[in-house]
Amino acid sequence: MNREWMTSKEMQGRERGAEGFPPAAKMALFLIFRRFAGLSFKLEHLPKAAEGRTTAADLRAAVPALLRHRYLVSVRNSWGERLFYIPQEIADMIQGEWMQPKLEPISGSEIKLIREAKRGLALDLFRSLVWIAKYGIPVTAKGGIYQRALVKLSGQTALQPEDVTGLGLSYPHQETIPASAAVVLDLLLDMELIIQALKAWQLNMQAIAFWLEQNVDGMNAELYRRIQTKYVPAEAGLQHLVYAVSSPVFVPGEWYSIEMLIQWLQEERLLRLDPPEEWRRWLWGWMEAMCGFGWLELGCHNAGGRAFRWIDQPRRLGVSQDALQWGEDGETAESGFCVQPDFEIIVPPEVSFACRWELEAISECIYADRMSLYRLTRESIAEGIRLGRSWREALRQLKRSSSGVPDNVALALEEWGRELGEPGEPRVFPRLDGSLSKLPEQGGPNGIPLSGGNGSGWIFCGEDRSSYRLFDTGLEREELFPGLDQVPAIWLKTARSYHSSTAREMVSQAMKWHVMLALGIKGEMYEYLPAGLQGGADWQVTGKLFSPNSSEGRDAVLTPENWEIMRLLLPEVVAEDWNGAIAGNSSARKPNMLL
Repeated sequence: MNREWMTSKEMQGRERGAEGFPPAAKMALFLIFRRFAGLSFKLEHLPKAAEGRTTAADLRAAVPALLRHRYLVSVRNSWGERLFYIPQEIADMIQGEWMQPKLEPISGSEIKLIREAKRGLALDLFRSLVWIAKYGIPVTAKGGIYQRALVKLSGQTALQPEDVTGLGLSYPHQETIPASAAVVLDLLLDMELIIQALKAWQLNMQAIAFWLEQNVDGMNAELYRRIQTKYVPAEAGLQHLVYAVSSPVFVPGEWYSIEMLIQWLQEERLLRLDPPEEWRRWLWGWMEAMCGFGWLELGCHNAGGRAFRWIDQPRRLGVSQDALQWGEDGETAESGFCVQPDFEIIVPPEVSFACRWELEAISECIYADRMSLYRLTRESIAEGIRLGRSWREALRQLKRSSSGVPDNVALALEEWGRELGEPGEPRVFPRLDGSLSKLPEQGGPNGIPLSGGNGSGWIFCGEDRSSYRLFDTGLEREELFPGLDQVPAIWLKTARSYHSSTAREMVSQAMKWHVMLALGIKGEMYEYLPAGLQGGADWQVTGKLFSPNSSEGRDAVLTPENWEIMRLLLPEVVAEDWNGAIAGNSSARKPNMLL
């Protein structure tokens, strides 16, 4: 299956390579990003992205190189149309490296906090998985979730419906499932940690075991990547808003003006000057969701505007196993909890969720936050035995994952265990090591689901690419410049005078390809981008005329008598890539830098 992210090393290489972009390729990628963000487009849509002397033909001519070096992806939809789009990690790179918001921080003394960051989405997902592992999610005959189970599941998360209402999400059984629970279940489904089945939702313990071994930074990066892909509507302006908010130039803990951010986007022509009011409401809803996920805080400043600050900004790079699991020094981060003589267990934020998973089976969770607190009781050990954990296993786990177990705690565990007896069958709380991996009457052998998930969840607001398939075939000449083989070579090579009828054909061809004409006017060469032809024998053309040293053209209406010589100007990038069929994605397996 094609992966949509890159490893950290690949992206670092991309960023270094982007520094050496040929100007034409860099301008093409910039303009394509500005117009389409991460949305897909056809070659015939490129005139919408053209600007100034950079024509739609220049953009088309840059596409093969951008494809070859994986700055663009080529796909076909279900009815055979060829589409292109900028991958999310490349869009992140463009925003982070080339289009950094120019905002100064606001003094914290001027800000009134109006929305705090909650404990974190990764912890909410963990608590939800624990509850599902203990109690399951049985479904009704119509496939809905029982209301009692929904209430209990919703009680496991700090995320509340009002945190995500502003996103305007749509999902099945919306009238009965709170928006916060829908988001949690959607992400668990999307990562295939749980899988929908006929009688009950099942745990995918192989995926859960891998997920819980990851550090929180890696989890947050992966969650943010999926949320950005799934929950942002298919509008380039809204995507630019989201990319800008997550820019790495924003220092965590510093306040920044939302209004100034919108103004910067408008100045950079990434956002319309008159964005719909619903866009502004959606942006506020997005930031409220970021607060609910534990990443952002919102405030208002004395001047009456609104502000935001990052508390825990997810990393921008795509996430893979190496990025998720390993620290900078290549070693896994190991940290333990503290067992107190009063039977309380203090769990610092750096303790892995895999370590906490077994703690959930043998102790009572008093509260779960960035710092969590558990308590060992006779009742919790009894519950652990019901879930399949003996007192000996409980003691081994505590010794293995802590700085030590006080003698009085160890003696109490032994006494309780001997009184309560050994675990019976079936064992109902799955182990991460695979020795027990199913819920009662659910799943197949070893708890692996009988049918695999589709990895798409049940919420999706963005562009639906479920039917897209990678299309690695190179771009043919006819796709870039239809009819090129039928065009006289002299039209492209030499500026010379032509009969009026031939000149009209050349102008018409330039309009079809969206290329410039080189025109000799009073002994000086100009570039002209034709836009319209009028008239018969005495015809004239409208378009933009560019003088040799000007980047901005002026509107000009010309007749054949206004110039002495002319030729068609094909973009230079095409000549560099020219070799019959122009290279496409087929060489994308090599981690080469652009050009």
